[in-house]
Amino acid sequence: MTTATTEVTPKETPKGPRIRLTTQILIGLVLGAAAGLFFGEIVAPLKFVGDAFIKLLQITVIPYIVVALITGLGRLSYDEVKELATKGGVVLLLLWAVGIVLVLLLPLSFPDWPTRSLFQKSSIEARAAPDFLELYIPSNPFFSLANAIVPAVVVFGIMIGLALTGVRNKEVIIEPLLALGETLKKVTSFVAKLAPLGVFALIANAAGTMSFEDLGRLQVYIVVIVLILLVIGLWLLPGLVASVTPLRYGDILRRLRTPLITAFATGSSLVVLPMLAEICKDLIAAAHRDTAVVEDEEETQSSVDVLIPTFYSFPTVGNMMSLSFVLFAGWYIGSSVSAEAYPSVIFAGIASLFGGTVLAIPFVLGLAELPRDLFQVFLSIDVIISRFGTLVSAMHYATIALIGTFALENMARLRLWPLLRVVVVGVLLVGAVLIGARAFYTHVVVVPYTKDEALKGLNLLRRPQPAVLHREAPPVAMAPEAQAPRSYGEIIDSGVVRICYVRGNYPLSFFNVEGELVGFDIEMAHRLAERLSLGLEFMPLAQVKSAPERLNSGYCDAVFTSVAMGLQRLESAAETNPFTSATIAFLVPDQRRTAFTTWQAIRKQGEIVIATSPFQTLPRDIWARLPEADLVRLSTLEEQSEYFETGGAGADAFLDTAEEGAAWTILHPRFSVVIPRPVLRVPVVYLVAHDSALLLRAMNAWLLIEKETGGIDALSDYWIQGKTKEVQPPRWSMVRDVLGWVD
Repeated sequence: MTTATTEVTPKETPKGPRIRLTTQILIGLVLGAAAGLFFGEIVAPLKFVGDAFIKLLQITVIPYIVVALITGLGRLSYDEVKELATKGGVVLLLLWAVGIVLVLLLPLSFPDWPTRSLFQKSSIEARAAPDFLELYIPSNPFFSLANAIVPAVVVFGIMIGLALTGVRNKEVIIEPLLALGETLKKVTSFVAKLAPLGVFALIANAAGTMSFEDLGRLQVYIVVIVLILLVIGLWLLPGLVASVTPLRYGDILRRLRTPLITAFATGSSLVVLPMLAEICKDLIAAAHRDTAVVEDEEETQSSVDVLIPTFYSFPTVGNMMSLSFVLFAGWYIGSSVSAEAYPSVIFAGIASLFGGTVLAIPFVLGLAELPRDLFQVFLSIDVIISRFGTLVSAMHYATIALIGTFALENMARLRLWPLLRVVVVGVLLVGAVLIGARAFYTHVVVVPYTKDEALKGLNLLRRPQPAVLHREAPPVAMAPEAQAPRSYGEIIDSGVVRICYVRGNYPLSFFNVEGELVGFDIEMAHRLAERLSLGLEFMPLAQVKSAPERLNSGYCDAVFTSVAMGLQRLESAAETNPFTSATIAFLVPDQRRTAFTTWQAIRKQGEIVIATSPFQTLPRDIWARLPEADLVRLSTLEEQSEYFETGGAGADAFLDTAEEGAAWTILHPRFSVVIPRPVLRVPVVYLVAHDSALLLRAMNAWLLIEKETGGIDALSDYWIQGKTKEVQPPRWSMVRDVLGWVD
């Protein structure tokens, strides 16, 4: 009998070394950064690819949290759940303590650089407090699931899981959920293979669209906080795990590098939770094998699946470090947060972080009596810092899961010398960052203050109308004989509208570095002339109080300087309909900011001297709020400039609108704008001659058109709030600015 033999052909092994997923992600990260720098804003469409990758990662996150909590808690007893929460909570408090210490140490790195910003509407907008009931109580679990309200989802999962611990035949529910969990892991594993492409797109878009100007004077904070976050995420947290568990430092970082890099690239720690949980389970299983310890694998998995989703709802060390921005913000505007305010900043900040940094930072800025418009500065640099913060957050969750699980298994042991090494090296690294940064930016790299130059260098947004500019009043216009205001028909027939302006009235009407008359009011005048198909003749006005006389004598047809509406002008001049509003504020030396935060605090000061601007006429009822205050009205631009140059000599504060006053703090950065609470706003108008009814109707119709079509908002964003990115040239890129391949 012949026996047939079948030759088994071995599977052909792939040629060459196989590149690991982590290495592929790192390659994608480096190539993305290079592509962004090379192509600049050309790669902006890659944001679509990056967003698609993030959404793919998010597919399994919310289902994973629910399934992990229900199955994790359901398989445990009440005593085991209690022990798990206790030990996980201890680890969380320890990590918070590390974060608090580092936040309070960060001001040691700040050099003395003054700076200011223009007025921001966000500084007066009332922000709703976070709705903690909706955030944490899932009254409608399906709504919480559909809207990714993670804290409420966590509470829902915990309640179901705890209830399941005491249910008979609970395996009937747990087993299908475990199968679903395995399915979710397979989906996550598949999506993770797309990480190199997703990371490339995300980093390329970030590097290609980020403004280098945002990094100028903010680089001190960016450099320091990034280095501190790296010390926390790559040394302190993994070192702490290695000091109290059987795991080795190198193994921890090597195994966790994929979720850490993915969290960094996506800017979200939420999307890596399933991946993070599986790697933590593998690390614990490997430690069991190495130590020949036989443990219940099901209990280990339950511990990880409970700890990570549960403590996701709590602020992490990475989140807590964002509170250091509040201390930086005080330094940034030259008004450091006092040590007495530190406890409220820290503890109220931690509580508000449950609602996220978008809610926490404005709240804590207000608590520290700092302008909330600094939140815009935070947003401009959070694009960079948040990625490092999410890396630390991912390591934070892994730290709680690993230490908590080993503690539950009685395998956590405090090893003094490894812990001492982590602490000593960590202190040296943090000290080197703080002291080194301060010395470097104090003596080596001192970024000059240029915001005053930027303000003086602004140009009109649109092409101006033909205009004749008088820097001094023409002799004919100064003739003593009285003249009547021109009628609307005479203005149209002449082809020119005469506009009175006030020089040096930043940011409304001033001469820029090129000697051109610019500003919000000037651009509004050009738009009126364009609408009427007229040319312009700009006539200087020394003081706003002389406007009615100039209008009624025919010296000019309209006064284009934004003034508060006032009943005292009813018989002398006509006012247009209000087209915007202005915020009453005080300009004070930095050290006196806290004395003007509320109207009540100002009144308590008793007899104080308040100076006012020659450019502004504010409602008289303001003085009813300050019955004991003495008014000093400055009469010329020179007097106002001298007031600020002398540090506020002769008065305790300067009363103005925040919109205009912020520009003067740009020119004199040792002064701050303080908006007393409750916020007081006044309507703003332009002036025409008392008998110019047709011109008044025309201007009201034009103002309505500008308001409804967004023209006033666009000019306000540019001149009042300093949003100039829309008119800036494309960001630097090698393909455009070096090779010249594109225009």
